Amino acid sequence: MLTKLLKTVSIAEPAKIQKPYLVWLIGLLPLFPLQAETIRVAVASNFLKTAQNLSQQFEAQNQHSIQLSSGSSGKLYLQITKGAPFDLFLSADRQKPQQLVTDGLAEARSIQTYALGKLSLWLKTCENTDISGLNNPEIRKIAIANPKLAPYGLASQQLLKKYRLWRKLKDKMIFPENISQVAQMSKIGVVNAALVATANTHTLLSNEGSCFVNIKTNDYPPIEQQLVIMTNTDKKATARQFVQYIMSDQGQTLIKNMGYLLPDSGKMLQIE
Repeated sequence: MLTKLLKTVSIAEPAKIQKPYLVWLIGLLPLFPLQAETIRVAVASNFLKTAQNLSQQFEAQNQHSIQLSSGSSGKLYLQITKGAPFDLFLSADRQKPQQLVTDGLAEARSIQTYALGKLSLWLKTCENTDISGLNNPEIRKIAIANPKLAPYGLASQQLLKKYRLWRKLKDKMIFPENISQVAQMSKIGVVNAALVATANTHTLLSNEGSCFVNIKTNDYPPIEQQLVIMTNTDKKATARQFVQYIMSDQGQTLIKNMGYLLPDSGKMLQIE
């Protein structure tokens, strides 16, 4: 009788019951990373503050973390071509991500336009509130980002050429490497005028006596900011997850509130 009872409560029976659940759990393992990952993101300097805010919100909702490295799009592009170990590139233009795809360094299917940049004219004093006033003698130093490295610098150059000011102002101009350095030079007052990213104007609002002049977006080529995932990253799933957050309604609302236009006008109307 005792032998019969032991057979009844043998471990074989629970094993049969648990096996289907075990198989089910094993099947789910690929859907859930075994550990949190840190992805390395190269971000154009104009977008750094926005990327920091996006990263904080993403990290609050996920187990993963974001490590940001900022600079001009041109400098970051060169670092990537030389083997810098980035997982994701947030450029301030479309040319560099597309060139990385052409060179086999980035995934073609991952390219997306995440924001449209805008330019604003910052003036140390508000006596001349028109772009043509940059030619006035009292404006001695003008800062724009380096057109060879920074998409915002190239857009600034095209803007000045449209108004036939490029050659007239060349002796006055200073060319910091990126648009954030332009904003910093404006903040400390070492220049009289600057073409800055609209998204960076919040850092200059406290400058007494200074002002901003709105620039029509059709006065310069579109600043189409694209992102792309690197081919050799071993963290593609996490990089895609962060990209999905950037392109979500929540992410796009934050981007819009930071001073950018959105790539999808229909989506922008929905968010507004």
